[in-house]
Amino acid sequence: MGRSSLFITLVLCALAVHCSADGVFWHVTDFHYDFTYLDGAENGTICDSQTAGQPTPNDPGEWGDYICDAPWRLINDTVYAMKAIEPNPDFIIWTGDDTPHIYNDKMNTDVVLAIIGNLTDLLRSVFPNTQVYPVLGNHDYHPKHQMPPAPNTVYNATWNMWNVPSWLPSDVMNTFVNGAYYTVLISPGLRLVGLNTVYYYTNDKVTAPTDDNADPAGQFAWLEGVLQQAQTDNEKVFLIGHVPPGFFERSKGKSWFYPEYNKRYLQIIARYADVIKGQFFAHQHLDSFRLFYDDQGRAVNSMLLAPAVTPWMTTLSGVGANNPGIRLVSYDKTTGDLMDVNQYYSNLALANMQGSPLWGHEYSLKQTFNLPDVSPASLQNLLDSFSNSSSDNFEKYYLYNSVSHDRSTCEGDCKMTQLCAIKEVDYEKYQDCIDAPSSGANAARFFVLLSFEMFLPFVVATFALAA
Repeated sequence: MGRSSLFITLVLCALAVHCSADGVFWHVTDFHYDFTYLDGAENGTICDSQTAGQPTPNDPGEWGDYICDAPWRLINDTVYAMKAIEPNPDFIIWTGDDTPHIYNDKMNTDVVLAIIGNLTDLLRSVFPNTQVYPVLGNHDYHPKHQMPPAPNTVYNATWNMWNVPSWLPSDVMNTFVNGAYYTVLISPGLRLVGLNTVYYYTNDKVTAPTDDNADPAGQFAWLEGVLQQAQTDNEKVFLIGHVPPGFFERSKGKSWFYPEYNKRYLQIIARYADVIKGQFFAHQHLDSFRLFYDDQGRAVNSMLLAPAVTPWMTTLSGVGANNPGIRLVSYDKTTGDLMDVNQYYSNLALANMQGSPLWGHEYSLKQTFNLPDVSPASLQNLLDSFSNSSSDNFEKYYLYNSVSHDRSTCEGDCKMTQLCAIKEVDYEKYQDCIDAPSSGANAARFFVLLSFEMFLPFVVATFALAA
């Protein structure tokens, strides 16, 4: 990490509100380390993860490229930037997807475990005395996505890496080696639950729902038991996982969970909304949030989706790339209430031009959007402001969605897709939102019909007079 980068991050820390917060923790995710970047790539590409259909750049940067997954140089600098900004977090959550977007025939289990091991060693060396709570992503298995609901080499090997004094305690070994999920007490009254939501991912054909496989690895039943016990013990809970429920806000109709699993997850959140103080997920590489409602339509819970370290441009049409991002969450240690989110990022194009990443403060959720906290009610107010023509909150949100990479405008169908994904995690309600007359592409048709209905009496009257 360069001296100028370190200086900037330290100055920003001195100015940011998190430096005096009650409690803070880092959320880092989706490293997607590509060991082939500029060294070992095939077929005239600059990396084996190069986005299909994208031309090979003539002068790729040493810190990475938007069409590739992250080189080690960028990953290493990212973790040291975390250390410079906040060296003493209460803990770190690391929500998976460590290996690159490379075809299975170029990967194997040994490579997957070596990459997880390299990232584990990096985090442990930079934060030697910090508790780290990791979960696996869909790229943390070989073949990718196909994560079995039973003991296997990857679960056992990662357990051996993470079962250390400042990471996962020995009493969670049973659930981890059997299903890669666990629960630990962060502090008196505050519990963390690490989920393996790869089981619910539509790309995981091993765990596709059937009559005999309605609850892969028994995780749903276990989760309900943990939350019920937490309710009894008057504990509050943070849920962490990789693949989120609901829909991708930049790709209309793109869902992640099998419908049966999405419904079951929503039922659990609704039942224990008073126990769950935060849900922290990843996978999409972009920065967004989700709201969960009770039967009266009141926002009672929320999910924060953290952006990726990798800048990789997805193959999904119209989604694009992102700048590398890391997230610092402020919370009340006594209640578990979320107080703020401070997002940090590095402009990759600028890093390559200047020869070093400059990690800057992108936004404070509380200050940038004038919120009292990060409660579901506050996030609902933020969502409501997105439809207010006198507010620029949506424009700011959309810029931050790509970690300040995509500076285009988002209107009509684009905006409708964003808003429906935030508001409706339920599949049927999401479709109703997409199909609503006042939403996006249907708005023009609705306006034409409405105008015709308003104009029709005048047409009838005119013809009556002519007759």
